[in-house]
Amino acid sequence: MAQRSDNTRTAPKVLPLRFVDGDRARSPHGLTWHRGLRTAGVWERFPLAPEAGALTDGQLRMALSGQDGWLFIPDLPTMNAPLPGVACATVEQIQRLELRPATGAAMYAFGLGQVQAFLGNEQGTRREAPLPAGLRLADVRATLAGVRARRSSAGVTYHRAGGRAYVRYAFGSTLHTHIYLLTCAPE
Repeated sequence: MAQRSDNTRTAPKVLPLRFVDGDRARSPHGLTWHRGLRTAGVWERFPLAPEAGALTDGQLRMALSGQDGWLFIPDLPTMNAPLPGVACATVEQIQRLELRPATGAAMYAFGLGQVQAFLGNEQGTRREAPLPAGLRLADVRATLAGVRARRSSAGVTYHRAGGRAYVRYAFGSTLHTHIYLLTCAPE
């Protein structure tokens, strides 16, 4: 987590290795950009503002790496949909995952409780932590393996094309989904 000289926390620079449609980014001025809103692979401002134009993945990555205050929010699969990617059924499969060329990962945690589900929420809300936790690749493997070892009913998948791993498990009356977004170093 980055610290400024006035001791306030700023969002760490999260540079996703890959983007998928459904991802969002919020600028320091509060403008929100959605990937794949109307056109697959294109970042468009929402609410729609034709004068703003569209961004490419490269342009958004430059914005995320250059200017402080950008917030990246990965696409979250609905609770009714299977987790994207290939299932990792054993700890050995997790240890063999090819995570390179990523240099790290950012963890995003979401929870969906009974009341939210009853009210029609199919995704849940992001946990209280306002900033994603930064992890080393070894930490990602250890975390995924730990979840697999402790919770045999947990869903653990790796979506190489999307550059992320997913974990989903129920604890009490809450369904938890964690996204481990593979990141790259600034160029």
